[in-house]
Amino acid sequence: AMTLAMTPQSQYNGGGTFYEHMGVDNILPMDVGHGTFRPGSVRHGGHRVTSGTRYILGAFLLLEDHVEHVRRLKNRGAELRTSGDLLAATDHFEWALAMNPRCTTCLKDLAEILLSQKDYVRAEEKIRSALDMLEGLDSDALFTLGLILSEQGKDDESISTYQKSIELNAEDAELCYNLGIKLGEKGDTRGELAMYKKATEIDPQMGGAWINMGTTLAEAGNLQDAELMFLKAIECGDDVKTKGMMNLAILLQKKANNLAPSGDLNGAKLAIDQAAKLIDEAKPLLNAKIALGGGNSEDAMYASQLKPLRVQIHRLCGQILAGMGDLEACEAEFRTASESFGDVPGIWDALARVLDLRGKAEEATQARDTLVALRNSL
Repeated sequence: AMTLAMTPQSQYNGGGTFYEHMGVDNILPMDVGHGTFRPGSVRHGGHRVTSGTRYILGAFLLLEDHVEHVRRLKNRGAELRTSGDLLAATDHFEWALAMNPRCTTCLKDLAEILLSQKDYVRAEEKIRSALDMLEGLDSDALFTLGLILSEQGKDDESISTYQKSIELNAEDAELCYNLGIKLGEKGDTRGELAMYKKATEIDPQMGGAWINMGTTLAEAGNLQDAELMFLKAIECGDDVKTKGMMNLAILLQKKANNLAPSGDLNGAKLAIDQAAKLIDEAKPLLNAKIALGGGNSEDAMYASQLKPLRVQIHRLCGQILAGMGDLEACEAEFRTASESFGDVPGIWDALARVLDLRGKAEEATQARDTLVALRNSL
């Protein structure tokens, strides 16, 4: 492969070609007319141009009687893999390796397929073979090895491998995200948060990192910063939007629980209203994803939390309203809850109590009768 610089260095700032194994910051100066030649498997990239415009010309030199066949098999294998035909893709990568056992890209692709099939032993064998030929200086292969080791429960080796990968390429959001997860599992909260932060700086749309950051901060008691992280997650794609909404609702419920005993009933009411709104908006989105078959196990888990969480929010909202002396609104809250969750005994008990306070003895008795009937049916 070759790269030819087409623009004088005086016409742009920043930029510059680098080779991963030499270090991301080791920029090769290339003025107009200068070029480089390298094996096709050498990972390389270009730094961001901060002003002006830089043009380069990339080209490949192929040996028709040997390399071209391997290249076509490898490319066809990649196409088959993308289409979901992993069996045929595996055949193509193995045919390519039979012609050229040193095709590191074929080894990496084959290792990733084996990883997806949970064949961790063979996957590790393939990726280590690639790394041996690449002198251990390939961030992509190291990342895959880190995933394989993680799946086998080899956490210390996995973390060490991810860290080696980051030393070569610190601009990989997925890598930073996965390293953050492993550091969190090991109890290194500071390192975990640093990796999530780095991941979101590289890719602001990485919703999983925002959610994990928010969860870690919330568990540490930092609800204020956690709230901002979940808001960021909600702004990301549909795959994480509902997760962000559910996590933020849980946080706001906790916030309301903290504010009410301290006497800040207005703040508690605002927080619990926001939590209710988020749950009500998340419910149809989650149900639609599951109904259409697009939901995963995590979506199913969140969907199972909708009812108990919404019931808890109704209860807390009613208690806050009672504390504010607004018994009319408190009654309305528990009536709404009884219409939506009439099978929950506690809702009828709360409704009966507020009806007593409002002097509606007959209606309170009816609510208690419903409560007794429910308890007898359980």
